[in-house]
Amino acid sequence: MSLAAYEQLVRLAERELELARAGRLEEVAALQAERDEHVASLPPRPPAEARPALERAAALQQEITLVLAETAQAVTEELRRVDRGRAVARTYAPAGGAPSSTVDRSA
Repeated sequence: MSLAAYEQLVRLAERELELARAGRLEEVAALQAERDEHVASLPPRPPAEARPALERAAALQQEITLVLAETAQAVTEELRRVDRGRAVARTYAPAGGAPSSTVDRSA
């Protein structure tokens, strides 16, 4: 197998990182599937000449993992804010939970 296959692995990782940084998670997932297929097509034992490309792909993968972890943390924090907002909004609901059938038209 030629080194081009390993260089393609680097290109896929670079694109995946770009998408992850842009928050385009559905596209990241699709590209991960493509990458997995590509990796499955590689021989179990890479040639020595592929080492630089594999090291670059591994470094990119670490960065992708970090970006995705940061994104997951941000989403978790946002969900907590939404939950707090909902809890506060519920305190304004009328007793019994049924919405009021009257509207204040004095304004």
